[in-house]
Amino acid sequence: MDTEGIKMQININNVAKVLEAELVLDGVSVIAGYNNMGKSTVLKAAYIVLNTFRNLNRKISIVRGQSIYSYFLNLDSYFENNGYGYFPHDLLHTIADHVDAYIGVFMNESKDDYKLFRMIIKDSVEEYKEFWPDDLQADPIYSDKFLMPMYKKVKEICTRDKKDDLKYIGEMYIRNVMKGQMNSLHRTSTATVAIDSDTEYYFMSVKENKIVEMEYSVNTEADVFYLPAYNLLDAIDRPALARKIYSPEYDIKSALSSEKQEPTLEEYQEIEDNVTIIGKILEEVLQGKLERRSSGSIVFKDESLNESVSIANVASGMKNFLMIQTLVEKGKLKRNSVLLIDEPETNLHPEWHIKFAEILVLMYKHMGVRSIVNSHSPYFIRALEVKMADHGIKKKGHYYVMEEAEKNWFRVQDVTEETDRIYELLYKPLQYLS
Repeated sequence: MDTEGIKMQININNVAKVLEAELVLDGVSVIAGYNNMGKSTVLKAAYIVLNTFRNLNRKISIVRGQSIYSYFLNLDSYFENNGYGYFPHDLLHTIADHVDAYIGVFMNESKDDYKLFRMIIKDSVEEYKEFWPDDLQADPIYSDKFLMPMYKKVKEICTRDKKDDLKYIGEMYIRNVMKGQMNSLHRTSTATVAIDSDTEYYFMSVKENKIVEMEYSVNTEADVFYLPAYNLLDAIDRPALARKIYSPEYDIKSALSSEKQEPTLEEYQEIEDNVTIIGKILEEVLQGKLERRSSGSIVFKDESLNESVSIANVASGMKNFLMIQTLVEKGKLKRNSVLLIDEPETNLHPEWHIKFAEILVLMYKHMGVRSIVNSHSPYFIRALEVKMADHGIKKKGHYYVMEEAEKNWFRVQDVTEETDRIYELLYKPLQYLS
């Protein structure tokens, strides 16, 4: 069944070298232009803001869980000073695990759950009976005097202002995605990003790479993925990236590796329909799938060879196809998802430009997945134009070029009604060869 996508307006001002950018996204949008003019900056700014607030309850739970772990894992002295130093440090890990499992309960501000906390401590301590001194009386460390300070700290963490958590999340994305340089290096202007649609509204202003204001209204939980020009499949297993939770690499790896419980009937039907929509094209290109080994690493199962192939040995041009295939099969790319892609034509034969373009068009038309792509390829952009028209959704395509607004500052110019400007720009270097 065809889906009618949601129209999204993206407004960006004073972000890095981008003076201003106004884009419409209600299908597939394209940004063309020379290198080093801020095309990737537009995608990164949109990604940071969208992903700061999408799935916000889950993200807030993760941030608070991290705080809980940090708190308990530093309680060795507290236990020692209260006469419980005979317990190993592992007990603190166990308590943190058990408390984290109930974090949703502790986030209820009006609920007095001290009895639950006592039960968690008791269950945790019971696992370490072998360490109890022989002369210890029954029911150790259950006094209110000892437990209440820990309980109050847990409640303080779990009921703090959501904006504190969201500010932290946003600033971690700024640090990891834009290397802490969201503001211009040669101006002091405040950077702002506003994203608005019928189902969601986000606003973020950033000064000296710190968030100074934010607003949000969320009615969708569909994921947003950013595929940079370098290939994420080559990067996601690097140890240095494993610690960066708020990054494109972590988002992709989590999605590719997720082992979700069995889907609902509705989710199952949607996934099956979506796999069918793009399956034929992907089968022609890939002849295989990504698989996760027991070690957690991701490999390519080549169906023609019936062998698993290291990602390092997979053709570079296939890797974005593989990620899209797996994200669809796992139900991560679905209605209202947003896909942001830097230079999707990289390492692709022109024939595959056409196939990639058609996948993006089909994902929008039948699945409601919206995409913004940066491209240097007239083949790819023309393929998008033609495929959008062939599928009767020409008006859902929006085309932009980056142009210099003033020295070292660039803006996005809408050329949807005059796309010849894109081809003139991209074919211009050929004139130097004639």
